[in-house]
Amino acid sequence: MRIGVIAPPWIQIPPPKYGGIELVVYHLVEGLTAMGEEVILFGPQECEVSCKLIPYIENDAYIGLDSSENEKMLVAELSAKYAYAMAACEGVDIIHDHTLSFPMVDIPTVHTLHGPATEGSVKRCVDLSKNKINHFVSISEKQMALYNKIHSGINFVSTVHNCVDVNQIEWKKDKEDFFLFVGRANWEKGLDLAIRVASKAGVNLVMAVKMTEDFEKKFFRDEIMPWIDKYPNHLFFQFHKEIPRHMIVDLYQRAKCTLFTSQWEEPFGLVMIESMACGTPVIALNRGAAPEVIENGKTGFIVNTEEEMIKATKKIDKIKAEDCRKRVEDMFSRETMTKRYLEVYKNILAKKR
Repeated sequence: MRIGVIAPPWIQIPPPKYGGIELVVYHLVEGLTAMGEEVILFGPQECEVSCKLIPYIENDAYIGLDSSENEKMLVAELSAKYAYAMAACEGVDIIHDHTLSFPMVDIPTVHTLHGPATEGSVKRCVDLSKNKINHFVSISEKQMALYNKIHSGINFVSTVHNCVDVNQIEWKKDKEDFFLFVGRANWEKGLDLAIRVASKAGVNLVMAVKMTEDFEKKFFRDEIMPWIDKYPNHLFFQFHKEIPRHMIVDLYQRAKCTLFTSQWEEPFGLVMIESMACGTPVIALNRGAAPEVIENGKTGFIVNTEEEMIKATKKIDKIKAEDCRKRVEDMFSRETMTKRYLEVYKNILAKKR
């Protein structure tokens, strides 16, 4: 099978630091290539992948995430048009689009929904669904339900959970005495809640935060620094800004627990499976995909309030590292995700014949 994969034009694949969609795309193209499929990736020029890469734009003309909204919209639109045109020239059997763009060619297309169910994104999906070449995959059952709640006219064909490459991540049984938060400096990630929970629970806290855009820096300065300033002096607090992935993995491996304090209906949450892959349990609010990812009481705890999260920190020693690791191996491995997407492609192409 000849598969064209369209990635966003902003961050290289695999991402050196932050990049959730880009990490999923990397695992997908590497997984498909390892299974013997012919894959063509459309992405930034700096991508380092095993499959064929057709880059969007030269380095000296690159426009990044710190560009204006108009510039980013223009680059995204032109990149997608170029990718679809080149996919047709390359004679692909199916296209897998991770940018939710409108196809420019008559080739069966799979769109993975990485974002939340907003009025705008739902309308786009409904419009795309009017053309039967477009098929949609959610990354959690909760995400699909939220999209369908707004409008039932989306051509969903499957749910495929995101993954990690467990073969490349070691897990550790012995943990150090600190809790961990990993996420962006945005209100929806709940940085303030993580700080309050750790402070009230009397535990040490390490934070690894993506904070590159101006609005993230302002949010952190205005909304999060006051909470950090109040952190008890007798507790250990450490803050990391935009660190490489291998350092984040090291923190996952050593942490006693990861706090997943997302304030919104998170469509998936890679942080949870990355943590569990390292043998580290997760305490998460009962929102979004968290109940699909965490086995409550066995690989972490699902809670409803700040007080419940604080109480759960006292029970975290009951969770076994090997149970966390096994859940990821069984449900969220690269091989599992790749096989499920391959099934989606084959089912779509079988109906076309």
